[in-house]
Amino acid sequence: ASVRWRAESSIPELGRRETGMETDLAAVSPWRAGYWSSWLSIPEEEPYRELEAQAGASSGADASAAGGDAPAVDWREGRDAAAPREGVPPAPSVDRPGLLQWRPRARHVFIGSFICLALVTIAFRMTAQQLVNASEITIERFALTRPMGDGAEASIDAKLVLPRIGFGAALRGTELVLNYRDQPCGRLTAREPILLGDGGEARFQLHGALSVTEFGVFKQLAGELLVAPNLTLGLRGGLTLGVPPLPLPVGAVLEREVAMKGASGLDVRIVHFSFRDGQPREFPGRPSPLPLVLEIHVEVNNPSSFDFSPLGQLQLGIASASGLRFAMVRTDSNVDLPPGMSNLSLSGELAVADEDLERFGPLLGDYIQGQEIPLQSIFLSSTEPLYHKALGGIPITAALPGLLTNNQPARIFERVKLDINAFEDAYSLARRRDLHDYCYIEGTNPLNVSLTFYKIEVDIFYDGEWIGDVHVPWLDTPINMSAYQQRYTPPVRFPVRLSASTTTVLSMFERLMLPNGLIYVDVAVNLTFSAGNQVYTMPHYDTGVEVSLHL
Repeated sequence: ASVRWRAESSIPELGRRETGMETDLAAVSPWRAGYWSSWLSIPEEEPYRELEAQAGASSGADASAAGGDAPAVDWREGRDAAAPREGVPPAPSVDRPGLLQWRPRARHVFIGSFICLALVTIAFRMTAQQLVNASEITIERFALTRPMGDGAEASIDAKLVLPRIGFGAALRGTELVLNYRDQPCGRLTAREPILLGDGGEARFQLHGALSVTEFGVFKQLAGELLVAPNLTLGLRGGLTLGVPPLPLPVGAVLEREVAMKGASGLDVRIVHFSFRDGQPREFPGRPSPLPLVLEIHVEVNNPSSFDFSPLGQLQLGIASASGLRFAMVRTDSNVDLPPGMSNLSLSGELAVADEDLERFGPLLGDYIQGQEIPLQSIFLSSTEPLYHKALGGIPITAALPGLLTNNQPARIFERVKLDINAFEDAYSLARRRDLHDYCYIEGTNPLNVSLTFYKIEVDIFYDGEWIGDVHVPWLDTPINMSAYQQRYTPPVRFPVRLSASTTTVLSMFERLMLPNGLIYVDVAVNLTFSAGNQVYTMPHYDTGVEVSLHL
């Protein structure tokens, strides 16, 4: 808007400058004169001439009433028109109003409304940002479904605590960057509006697409998720809030660290672990080995906020706590890992590297002795590319319960029958020499696999004292035992040496000579045997082994 001042002025310089403005404007450019005339309110001159005439008549009437000639008053100037003005040139004849005149138009209304709307929007944006800053977000469930390449469908159940705002708000657009340890790893885009209510505590679901942008960081996040009890996930990005008083949504920025529950190692419990003989494989030009097949059933408790459905069909390596890998297993089908308890079935093969066979024997011996074996399962692959990249190489700890038979550690040596030569033994005792006799060994196979024994070494203890041994460096005829074979006595006489004191030997023989005479010994054994297509040397210890005379 613009106004125009009256050209006349009591100040000579100002009067001359103002009276010459329009003349100069018109002289310079008629277009400019028309342009400024459109912005300056110039009323018609006829109404003002009528006002002058009325004002002059009124002044004449007043002068006549006063009985004399009164000076003419210029109503526009508020001073006597007839008063002499020294040094002031006469006013031009163009009559214009001398008061500021404002005429609102459509453009003025539009501009004012726009300014008001902008101010209200800025105020609401500041309010929305304050609401976001004051909010509390807790992710209760983070589900990844339908993995596709480098991303998956995401569904988040969350709890939001907002200050009371008095009106309903909604998230109309959400695109968040997921950060782990201040490094971006993915981008989450919501597809549906989220109703937030008018404040207080509210639960909502966010459905959208998760795309992984940095697999290195995402892999670190997956590893931390599986083993840690808690972890922190960073959410960064812009939010678009819909506020009912405004026709357009307002934006806000979210920068928040959100605490989430981790899986704490998934709490894997092995409820069944067994070996069995596998089917022969045919290899051209060489015998077909019989690899041992492992069957494992586990219960997995996922206490975390994450739901992976599906993980795909998994392949895992089984290793000892020291890193000795001895088996490779895979799930029977696609695996879902929701929060809570899940049951998985896995099968695979016992596959120990040749350089690790010596180390695996003691591990197998501890298992047969009934000792719990700390294990770690290592993710090797998944049929879903996303989890194949994210989980590969991540270890999960578990504990393998020891082998028990009737809630007792499994036994291999059940009974030893001594085949002695009394005359030779008496002669050896008289000369304080070791006794050299023979024995038969009755044993049990506690495993569901066929075993072939090649070598046996036994140390014998009686009342805690070492009294002799059985040492067979190599059997001329290997001993075969079928799966779970019980109390088998092979037709082999093993040489036994008794090297105890004369008092101890006489005490033992005195008990053995009684009807149904028995003594009990402990044996520490080293067995060399083959199972499947590999040969192992395993230590074993049995207590309370019956010893009797072979008659």
